Amino acid sequence: MNPPVTIAAPTSAPVTSSSSATARREDDRMNAFTIKISDGIARVLIDLPGEKVNIFSAEVVAELGEVVRQLQGMPELRAAVFESGKPGVFIAGADIRELQTIATRSDALAKAQAGQRLFQRLATLPMPTIAVIDGACMGGGLEFALACTYRIVSDEDKTSLALPEVTLGIIPGWGGTQRLPRLIGVTAALDMILSGKPVNARKAVKLGLADGCSARAFLPGAVRAFLAEALTPIGSTAIVARRPHGWRRQLLEGNPAGRLLLFRTASAQLVRKTRGLMPAPLSALAVVRETISHELESGLEIEAEHFADLATTPSCKALIDCFFANELARKEGVLSKGVAEGKSEARPLHAAVLGAGVMGGGIAWAFANHGMPVRLKDLAWEAVAKGLKTAHDYDQQLVRIRKLTPAAANQSMLRISGTLDYRGFSAIDVVVEAVVEDLAIKRKVLAELEGGIRDDCLVCTNTSSLSVSAMAEAMRHPDRLVGMHFFNPVNRMPLVEVVPGQRTSPACVAEVAGLVRRLGKTAVVVKDCPGFLVNRILLPYLNEAARLLEDGAGLAEIDRVIYDFGMPMGPFTLSDDVGLDVGYKVAKILAAHYGERMKVADALRIAYEEMHLLGTKGGRGFYLHDGKEALPNQELINRVAAASGRHPAHGSPIASDDIRDRCLLIMVNEAVRCLEEQVVAKPAILDLAMIMGTGFPPQRGGLLHYANQLGSRFVADRLKQLSDRCGSRFAPCQTIIDLAREGSPFPT
Repeated sequence: MNPPVTIAAPTSAPVTSSSSATARREDDRMNAFTIKISDGIARVLIDLPGEKVNIFSAEVVAELGEVVRQLQGMPELRAAVFESGKPGVFIAGADIRELQTIATRSDALAKAQAGQRLFQRLATLPMPTIAVIDGACMGGGLEFALACTYRIVSDEDKTSLALPEVTLGIIPGWGGTQRLPRLIGVTAALDMILSGKPVNARKAVKLGLADGCSARAFLPGAVRAFLAEALTPIGSTAIVARRPHGWRRQLLEGNPAGRLLLFRTASAQLVRKTRGLMPAPLSALAVVRETISHELESGLEIEAEHFADLATTPSCKALIDCFFANELARKEGVLSKGVAEGKSEARPLHAAVLGAGVMGGGIAWAFANHGMPVRLKDLAWEAVAKGLKTAHDYDQQLVRIRKLTPAAANQSMLRISGTLDYRGFSAIDVVVEAVVEDLAIKRKVLAELEGGIRDDCLVCTNTSSLSVSAMAEAMRHPDRLVGMHFFNPVNRMPLVEVVPGQRTSPACVAEVAGLVRRLGKTAVVVKDCPGFLVNRILLPYLNEAARLLEDGAGLAEIDRVIYDFGMPMGPFTLSDDVGLDVGYKVAKILAAHYGERMKVADALRIAYEEMHLLGTKGGRGFYLHDGKEALPNQELINRVAAASGRHPAHGSPIASDDIRDRCLLIMVNEAVRCLEEQVVAKPAILDLAMIMGTGFPPQRGGLLHYANQLGSRFVADRLKQLSDRCGSRFAPCQTIIDLAREGSPFPT
């Protein structure tokens, strides 16, 4: 038995004992790899000093190249095993900040080709290589693992494997589009590449992406046993033979006709999902389709070319900015002034929700689905039953798409109990009020609530537009009331606005932000003002769509223009889905505070006050929802036309550009006002909130990014034109005027 030998992969310049402390620290920072050799097995530990995760920066890639060079120079080695020194992370991918700095296509091409060459050297080492994946293995990390001979995964919750590049506006550029289809088949590979979604350890084994799986505690023994098998000719053949080759793969992928059907189906599904507005998934599909019959070398060349085409596009830059905004929103202390630094305590919680409507039932589901017992209170058992049905429906949706087992769904429902009074509330840690949007009623409920809860119980309100400070006036402990505004439907919308009142303690704000993250959502702390952030910007957009209808634009045409822009649905479809009663009440609240620029459109008043329409939930709104296909409500259109003094058939056509600009630029104007008033701490968070809260197209980067694509001078001039023609609500705010005068971009 040979004694173990430890080799630290050298950096670009060795450090001697006389070197300065600064040089030693630089050397330590660069030293991400350690090689230990024992019994002919090289164990390569990946552990980037001073970082929570391993990532492939340019320096780390260069050092990996040196590791591969050393392994190439040791033909006597029997195998090389790559492991991470980071708990819960193998390699999180490439350094996205470096991707953000790519300025030219040639730079992007060089970056892709350098990574490809390195991983090809890894793939052709003279000994078998094993990636031991315990935790997240993303992007370039998975491409690295694919270049290894074998992969073993730990059966832990944090173990996930993904190629998420399309979510950043690019495609895998270090061999992912080539090696993954060859390993697990085209169909399974496209599922991963085109969606960017991760697979867990067991799914990785089922796909053939991983060759073995073990609990973390037994992982070292599993690796030894795997090595014993892999290092024999029979064993290595058996390992490859165990990789699944399903009938679908053989039938569809094994012949030209089958492949043609496969790619046509994938293309149709992708276009239906993205509407052709996301170039990266379309490019990834084209690469796989074009290269599936190529040799690996030529396939890599095509992959690199497509990567280079995408890396400098506005869509890529916008999506990368979204990524960093999301990271910013995850951090405590950067969301709003006064929020404490550091992480709030993740203690076990017992929750309660007041009000068992659709929102209340959804909020109760969110707590229960994340392991927290919750009491759902209302005034009648019929209402409680409706809230329970909402939670049950959400669980069943997850069961149908196999993201939740029936047993787990049952456990989730068992965590929700119903009640008509405050008995048992003394054991509650956090209460979310979700009753009707009426200030007097909310004050009464909050005052009653305080008599049945502990002094340290956290109290939240799910109001969408009312003042948190005004509600807190009814409480003995106003410092513990925090706005916690969920968006509907709760199970799908990832954003929660966290709203401190004037007397709310920073500690309570930080705790609510931490609770939001425990519920799997993104917290954005916003100022306590009517409409807060998202609704304050969104309502003028819905209002303007109604004014366009009054001016003679077609209802379906307005929706089509906005849908084609990239919004998930048109403004009238959205109004119907939200509920015309809800939208109208919020619009009146905002109009009362912001005055003429948010005056409620007559079309909204006619729909709700005169015709008593509710939208989708009532079967009639701007559309009729009685049949399979929603049809424009012609009676409403006629009434709006009559109120505007024109015949319904004699409306003046409005150009698509005018429809788009009136709906979107009025939002840009209000968004910049929100920055002026510091409603949100950072412009990047505003853009993120609009993407997560309204579905604003992420490939456009958010409202402020979109405004920059137009240019501040264009935005100011266009708003002035619309103001002269349509009314003072379009008058550009002072910041936009100043930016246009200076020729400066909007802050992002």
